[in-house]
Amino acid sequence: MIKVKQAVFILAIFVISSLLFTGNTVLSEDLPSGSVIPKLPKTANDPTLFNNKVYPFWGPVCQRYTYSVIYSDKEGRAPEYVQIYFNGKMLDMEKEDPSANDYKKGVKYIFQNVPKKFGSNFYYFEASNGLGKTRASIIDSPDNGPVLFDADFKHNEIVLIDGITGKESWRYFTGEEWVGAVVLSDDGQYLAAQTSNHIYFFDTDKGQPIWDYESLVSGAIGGDVKGGVAISADGQKIFAALNGKALMFDKNSNKPVWTYNLEANGGGAYGVDISQNGQYMAVAMAGSESDQNSNVLILFDAKGKKLWQYHSSGNWHEVNFSADGSYLVGSTGCPDRRGYLFLKDSAEPIIKSDPLSKESPIDEASISADGDLVVYGVESGYGAIVLMDKDTKQIVWKYETHQGRSVRALAMTPSGEFIGAGTFGGDILIFNKNSNKPIEQLKINSAIGAFDIADEGSFFAVGSADKKVRVYEKGAGKAKAEVILNEYVGEIDISGNGKFIVAGTSGAVYFFETLVDLNNIQTSACKEIIEPPTENTSLFGGQNGGNAVKNNNGDVIDDNMVDVKAPLALSVFITIVGAGLFFVLLVIYILFCHTLGLPYKKIFIIAGIFLILASLGAAFYFWKDQKIADRQDIIKNTMSGESICGDGLCEPDRGESINNCFKDCLNNQ
Repeated sequence: MIKVKQAVFILAIFVISSLLFTGNTVLSEDLPSGSVIPKLPKTANDPTLFNNKVYPFWGPVCQRYTYSVIYSDKEGRAPEYVQIYFNGKMLDMEKEDPSANDYKKGVKYIFQNVPKKFGSNFYYFEASNGLGKTRASIIDSPDNGPVLFDADFKHNEIVLIDGITGKESWRYFTGEEWVGAVVLSDDGQYLAAQTSNHIYFFDTDKGQPIWDYESLVSGAIGGDVKGGVAISADGQKIFAALNGKALMFDKNSNKPVWTYNLEANGGGAYGVDISQNGQYMAVAMAGSESDQNSNVLILFDAKGKKLWQYHSSGNWHEVNFSADGSYLVGSTGCPDRRGYLFLKDSAEPIIKSDPLSKESPIDEASISADGDLVVYGVESGYGAIVLMDKDTKQIVWKYETHQGRSVRALAMTPSGEFIGAGTFGGDILIFNKNSNKPIEQLKINSAIGAFDIADEGSFFAVGSADKKVRVYEKGAGKAKAEVILNEYVGEIDISGNGKFIVAGTSGAVYFFETLVDLNNIQTSACKEIIEPPTENTSLFGGQNGGNAVKNNNGDVIDDNMVDVKAPLALSVFITIVGAGLFFVLLVIYILFCHTLGLPYKKIFIIAGIFLILASLGAAFYFWKDQKIADRQDIIKNTMSGESICGDGLCEPDRGESINNCFKDCLNNQ
């Protein structure tokens, strides 16, 4: 009898533990995974604003743009107001759905505007529930959007230009896909380019790619977080960031040698680089100040092993290696706004400058071949060029641009002897490393978004918003050649031997700036208002992709979201009922069976049945929970490009190997 009682007691403990563990699992699904960074003094009663944006976030004048934000309150309190700060005025927003009132889950508020002229539109959102306030779309200053262009960017292209004559060699059209980066091997034999959804590899003797790689997930067209591509000096290795993936290629195949999932690091990359010998690669990531795993600079070795990452409070806008890969330079956006220099062997920076502007990103960074000199370009009202010395860690000199015009185009010769830059005011500036006084200064009537200088400094090329590439001999004072492209010129590279210049078109570099030099700046009558296509809110990933948005309760806001709790309700019910009846019978036995001589064996059999039901219910719960989690991972992987055995990519960073994913990794050994 004692052994029977002991067995019953042990089984009871097991069921109690199962119930407690099951309850904790359910609760953990409801816990918020993150929090909104407060823009006002935080109180316990603050509401939440999230999913703040403007759609479309770029386009022409006379198009309807919708500013939207979701208001949520953990107690379900209605807002006292939801407003948008719009170009200096606080304006009331209205509900997208007038009947919506589930403030605990979240209610979407909108404000619509049709801009009639080019220029900046500064905004942020603010809401109050009467007890607390919060803001969104503001760091140090309001957001700027939409970005207005006088082009539709449906005719993008890659153009190869002869470096000697300045004449066009060939063009390759990419259509509506923006060109995020173009690079040439040192001898000018090979060219790599990255667009919104493709990586292209060319022999410069031909105008058609040797191969192209298409992204497994389609990213959004447009944006400033554009991805990137880089090529080793001999053209044998190509490294890229595209739609949440870092990819390494050999020149002979469009099948990646290895890939690395960047979704956990925020997904969006501003740029990449590879050392000349192809032994080291780096990615400059965008992300969130509060997420230590995003807003990171990541260093890889040639086999795809992550050597280290470094988090900043601001996005990483640029990364470049010294010739042998021993040093890498980077720069960050708001609120960090610094220039950095790292030794490849350590994630601790050699140089971490003081903030180089008061409220504007440090968009550009370049480094000499030996790593002794680094130069940074500052933008948006604080335009400047800043030269620093590796050994002293001090600023050598600083040049402030006219009217603080942005420097988003910057280059340095490998020797460090010459530095060149272009500004959004149309200034072309050439410096000797010994002085902040330009040795050459030219002016064009267009914002400059792309610049490169030949390795020996004998000539340079600029690309601008007037859709031209201009080629200059140093000291000549005027362009020796002009090539007209179909769209804004956003990318330029000159081969190491100066044989070729390659240019690519996009609006990426021109984001969040007022293009004051456009010819058409008059107010438009807007006789016809352009209605944008319906927003695709289910699209995740891409260069500008991000994590799923959650409300104040941690619930994912997505119309296509699978309800993960409903399939588990039956198993939870069986577990609770079975365990409850077991305990009832156990109490009956303890109180009555032993003293009154009731048939305890039958009681135990019935109790055992209920115990088995409770145990099976708990087991089914955990099994079903895992199956749903696996299914969600499959959906997530399919949309974001994460590892899937059978997708043709060997992904060691996701645990794939020849042993567990033979068909993907067979050719990777």
